[in-house]
Formats: sequence, structure tokens, C-alpha cells
Amino acid sequence: MEQHDKYGKSVLGQATDNACICCGHSVITSYGMSCAQIDGTVGRTIAVEIESRTGKQVRGAVLDLLLHPYPKKLMILIPAHIGSHQVAECEFLLSRFGIAAENFRVVLLDGRGGSPCLRIDAIRTRIALLELGWKPLGA
Repeated sequence: MEQHDKYGKSVLGQATDNACICCGHSVITSYGMSCAQIDGTVGRTIAVEIESRTGKQVRGAVLDLLLHPYPKKLMILIPAHIGSHQVAECEFLLSRFGIAAENFRVVLLDGRGGSPCLRIDAIRTRIALLELGWKPLGA
């Protein structure tokens, strides 16, 4: 599993020219008396989760995104153990809990930890970020 997580962060890093934040205050989601850490943030408005595991774990990651204070959400799915309905489930949940369609994207990557497609996956992720309003430095 770790190799898939590492791959997902590599995709996010390449897609953003390393402008993503993967640690610190911006990646914390509050659960009242406790908290969770999402995988990253991009700019000051986009929260990012990366998941490669089962549907139940993907749905938990969506909850972390929903509770994160940033208004825009990007879910990156790595096809290691992802079921055939996970993209649709993520989109359903995000919209069901009040995130407008223009404020979220769900990206299913082609590659994974042991079988990368870094260039294609980074382009796909970058397009989703641009659609969410992200402005690369120098743009």
C-alpha cells in the first residue's frame, strides 16, 4: 500500500510543480476533539485526498475531504484495490453533502505504485486542479 501512496503523492507533486502542501496546518481536518490529516492542499482553496484501498476506506477519505474547511475538493483514486463504482460513489457523496459540481473533481489514475503512468496521471490531475480554479505560479 505504501508504494501506491508514494506514487499518488508523486503524481500530485508533478501536477502542481511541487506547489502542493502535504504536511502542516493546512492538511488537518477537525473532528471536534480529534483530527485527521488529508494528503494535501493546493493553493488556499483545494483539499486533496489520495486513496488506493477498498470502497469503505475510500468513503472514509471522502468524509475527511467533506469536513476539511477548504471549499474545493479533489479525490485522487489509484486503481490498486479500487472497485468499479468508486468514482461514481465519490461524486455522489460529494454532491449529496452539498459540494457543488464545479467545486469538486474525482480523478481515477491509470498508474499505481508498481506500474506508474506518471506523465499521463500528472496531466489528468493538473487538468482537474485547473478546472477547480488553481492558478500555477507564473500563470
